[in-house]
Amino acid sequence: MAVDFVQRTFQLSKGVGPWRERDLWARGLATWADFERAAAQAPVMSSRLDRETLEKIGMARSALDRGDLAELSRLVPPKEHWRLYAHFPRKAAFFDIEADGDDVPTVVGVLDDEGVATFRRGHSLQQLPARLARSPIWVTFNGAVFDVPALRKAFDDFPEPLVHVDLRFLVRRTQLKGGLKGIEEALSLHRPPHLKGLKGLDAIALWRRYNETKDLKALRILTEYNLYDAVNLRSVIEWCQWRIAELSAWECERTPIFERGEVLYDISRLLLAL
Repeated sequence: MAVDFVQRTFQLSKGVGPWRERDLWARGLATWADFERAAAQAPVMSSRLDRETLEKIGMARSALDRGDLAELSRLVPPKEHWRLYAHFPRKAAFFDIEADGDDVPTVVGVLDDEGVATFRRGHSLQQLPARLARSPIWVTFNGAVFDVPALRKAFDDFPEPLVHVDLRFLVRRTQLKGGLKGIEEALSLHRPPHLKGLKGLDAIALWRRYNETKDLKALRILTEYNLYDAVNLRSVIEWCQWRIAELSAWECERTPIFERGEVLYDISRLLLAL
């Protein structure tokens, strides 16, 4: 059962931003239902703001009940779109790209409801847009700055998601700092020893070695490195949700974050297929 992360935001109408939302939480109004009860007794903010907020709460609750992600993505501001993932986890695609020095994608790893997949320049990369188009929620790390712009340059008709959660910015709200690899270590999302210490420049070198010599070992290491980048994003977003809940002192039952076990087996099968 989805945790009501969405029903804990009041940033649905103009005039209610992060500061006013925190003030409502501090006054004990943690959810939409709390606000509705309080507003029925006396003005909470002002007659106009209360009326507009109650109207938007009604629209958002109806959309949530219908499973209308498109409507919710319009009502909830983009900075709060991370809240939507918990209600629609099977609609999410987690992906990461590697690129050559020219910022043209070389290898792209994807984890979505269909499983894990890898796409490679000169082989299967042209199939990537259709795969991502099937998922209305995208989760990346620094994808708004690098991955998605690079893919838009590479493809004439690249899809647009309803929701894009860039974890680079969400992680800042959890008091963690650093890049994805450092965050993984902090969350005990360890990688195999042969992938430890590999970074973006290594990915470029591995691609060039494969591209020039057809060294399959280089391709396998690059692909595995990239798939770990993609798969770990699911664990990170789920950890971020609970960390934000903890920092906000929300009372809610915590559930375990995504375990990679079965997916890591699928990664092994993909590597063998190379």
